[in-house]
Amino acid sequence: MGGWRTLVVSSEAEVSIRLGNLHIRNADTAITLPLEDLNTLLFDSPRGKVSFSVLASAAQAGVATIVVDEKHLPCGVLLPYAQNSREPLLVNMQVETSEPFRKRVWQTIVERKIRNSAACLDLLSRKGGNTLRRIARTVASGDSTGREAYAARVYFQHLGPGFKRRSDSSLSGALNYGYAILRAILARSLAAAGFCCALGVGHRSKTNNFNLADDMVEAYRPFVDLLVFSNPPGDELDADYRAYLLGVLHMECEMGKGTYTIATAADETAASYARALSSRNYRLLSLPVLTANSRRTYE
Repeated sequence: MGGWRTLVVSSEAEVSIRLGNLHIRNADTAITLPLEDLNTLLFDSPRGKVSFSVLASAAQAGVATIVVDEKHLPCGVLLPYAQNSREPLLVNMQVETSEPFRKRVWQTIVERKIRNSAACLDLLSRKGGNTLRRIARTVASGDSTGREAYAARVYFQHLGPGFKRRSDSSLSGALNYGYAILRAILARSLAAAGFCCALGVGHRSKTNNFNLADDMVEAYRPFVDLLVFSNPPGDELDADYRAYLLGVLHMECEMGKGTYTIATAADETAASYARALSSRNYRLLSLPVLTANSRRTYE
């Protein structure tokens, strides 16, 4: 797995590997960082240059390497490949997993997402938290009664009155940016743990290579919501605000009896899902719990 730092390359810099370390040079300065310290490497400049050795070394070190499009939204992630000796075993387990097990895992994810959404409303001093907690108690196996969709409608009505999730607003763009970062980091963790990300439990699209990451990210979304609605963006997502959104990886969460950052929680979610699969016990899946302490971040 990668380290603990998030690095954003947003200038016309040249990035290379020097003596096993990441070397970044532009017209004015040059810095060198230990690659093992990095958890996430985001290239946010279309005019930067990066060597193939950087991409290979980052993948070998388990670093999630993310690139963005012309709107600065993450559009691709380089994942570690075949680093885990358990990969063939885990993939076979994924293929052979029973439908009742998948439904229970999805129920667990949906319930945690709704409870985290309720906590987000509480922390933002919005109404609706108790309603969401009542909905969470009624989530059935496989979410057969559609509680996730119902809870989402209630949630966004209270989260931002008049806000339309599928709009072109900067607020919606900020959520998309944060969700994409979470999706990338979870895909990294799952791939590094030996999973095939195309094999999901709730998401089953035949054209999506990241179904499993899209499953797990659901429980993490309210952390982005808390960041965005605590400090909404201006008319555009400038570099400073995008850097602010990357702070989601350093937010604090509770998981089991421990405290994690979101970046390290992603690793634990992947590891716990491997344990759940191996034992066929869906209760072993660990997902983040949003609390009042989640407002804290660690750099």
